[in-house]
Amino acid sequence: MANLSMTCEGRRTGTFASFLFGAALAHAGTMAAVPPATGSRDTSAIAPSAAFLSYWKSGLAEISSYAITAERYGELRKAQGVMVFVYEEINADTRIKVESDKTPPGKRVAVLKLNNVLKFTTGIYDYSVMTSVFAGLSGPGVHRPFQPQKVSFTSQEWCGSVFHQLLPGPKGLKSEIHSYFEAEGDSIAILPYPVLLPGPAATSAPGRATLPAARFADGSRTPFYYEDELPILVRELDGPFLREGESIRVNLVPSLWERRKRHVPLAFTEAILTKAGAENLTGKDGSRAACKWTLGLGGFAITYHVEAVAPRKLLAWENTRGEKGALIASIRNGYWEHNHNSDAALRKKLGLAFGVGPE
Repeated sequence: MANLSMTCEGRRTGTFASFLFGAALAHAGTMAAVPPATGSRDTSAIAPSAAFLSYWKSGLAEISSYAITAERYGELRKAQGVMVFVYEEINADTRIKVESDKTPPGKRVAVLKLNNVLKFTTGIYDYSVMTSVFAGLSGPGVHRPFQPQKVSFTSQEWCGSVFHQLLPGPKGLKSEIHSYFEAEGDSIAILPYPVLLPGPAATSAPGRATLPAARFADGSRTPFYYEDELPILVRELDGPFLREGESIRVNLVPSLWERRKRHVPLAFTEAILTKAGAENLTGKDGSRAACKWTLGLGGFAITYHVEAVAPRKLLAWENTRGEKGALIASIRNGYWEHNHNSDAALRKKLGLAFGVGPE
């Protein structure tokens, strides 16, 4: 891929570009609310490019470590995090990883999995948090590029553990919670899908047309997004998601970790995602060409800084609550094969301090 740092534009492959721009323009005059569709939908147009597969279907994971400032109980904490990106296949019915030939080809969904790990302490005790996003690339249930087929969240600390999972279904998101705490306990609920947002959904840079709300290619239901999938979307791994200077107004599922911290009901919220454009990001290793993104929702804002050239890693982020993260190191590795004491040098390469015993 060419150096794109001056324009902050990713390589166009017909995936995001055709979905957001072509499908939206095709329905420019149809702004009424649309109920969820029923029946099957042709997904043959949703497929990753050959260049994407050559990098991600290589048998290696991308592992990036981060120095983080995280908020808990009204105070900012020093933390570390790891983002693991890896290609997998899951079963379309169970949403569980395929590890044998028991799942036929027609039931397999190719995904890019993100395991987003966060570790920190609150006073005397530890927190371990992981959010997993299974971003669909092709197969049953994939109606837009990188559409999550499952989002799961776990939190463990000295009091107990919490599990929260979201599964998209025909009429809404199936939200399943299992919690140690009495006020939450075990619950399963359906969060109905949102209807199309009224009015224009996107604004363009000067001289460019305003885009209406994006829909699926058959015009049925407005797509929605998850805050937890943004570390994938803003990387524009297989073509541009937005053009430089554009903003899009979306229905958003807030971060499951944020919902957990705030103890608020799960609900879609309106948000504005903006591809602000090219920047030079200064860090401990000097200045790097980057692309800046912002997400605004309900008085809260997050800024993402993404590497301007392939593989477009997430370099840093910060939000209006004082939380932030900065890339420490990144490697490509089949980490599941490196589980011996002699492999501890790889942790040092990533600069990870937690879980390291005495020398």
